[in-house]
Amino acid sequence: MHHDLLDGSQILEFYEAGFLRPGSVFGAGEVEELRALLDRACTREKSEGRLYDLLDDALWPPSDPADPESRHGIESGGEPTRHVPFLFNLWRDEPEIRQFIFDTTLGRWAAQLIGARRVRVLEDNALWKEPYTGGELKWHQDYPYWPLAQPNAVTAWIALDDVDADNGAMSVAIGSHLTGERLPVVFGTGRPYLHEQRPASVKPIADPLSLGLEVETVALQAGEVSFHSGLTWHASGPNNSDRQRRAIVIRYVGDGTIWLGSQRYEYNYSDEEVGLEVGEPIGGEYFPLVPI
Repeated sequence: MHHDLLDGSQILEFYEAGFLRPGSVFGAGEVEELRALLDRACTREKSEGRLYDLLDDALWPPSDPADPESRHGIESGGEPTRHVPFLFNLWRDEPEIRQFIFDTTLGRWAAQLIGARRVRVLEDNALWKEPYTGGELKWHQDYPYWPLAQPNAVTAWIALDDVDADNGAMSVAIGSHLTGERLPVVFGTGRPYLHEQRPASVKPIADPLSLGLEVETVALQAGEVSFHSGLTWHASGPNNSDRQRRAIVIRYVGDGTIWLGSQRYEYNYSDEEVGLEVGEPIGGEYFPLVPI
């Protein structure tokens, strides 16, 4: 679908609130195509052991190895039926999905919101919450999980099903991005980890309501997109409905943003694999430019 650029009032809204709902980006036929691509990729990745669960203990190192409560999930009283399956970087394995990940409209909007002339794909995720089983994701930011020197990136969250509070929509804390970086959390408990890689001034995320921040549910129709800052606090509840909640999530980073690699966060790819030295501008095969 073709759209105009965002206007000044939309960009101002994003900078004040930390998120924006520009509206529909993909039509009904494109949504159906994305659902089929997701189903196919899920079947393949599951058979190859590459279907991940955001609430899986194995993905998250404990804050304190001597403290089992610093993990989440069944060890700390979690619910085995509460899981959030996701796939990572489908654009590298599914040629048919690339037209959506590298969509010109999404790239232009991301560049406007970041304030960059050009943007690159940092990563994509496909994730969903099955009826009555999708788990809860605690309050967190995106930037603490990025190996970047600056929070010069934005997340596009594209609904493949109508989403609301009942089936696990995302909630955002309005204006939370203005409070700066917080520690990364383990999604199941919200306990921070990797403390040693953050300055002492970087604190854990608190309950946004206790800080006087307004919380808004980001309800979307299938094909609509929301954008949020890498510093915006967001969370999502479980899917308590009989409906699916599927989404494609794309993270766009400003061209020229500095790569810090494992010195900041143990990312999915090592510095050697992506061919970047710490301190270099992000680029190369793993982080391609989006045509805008």
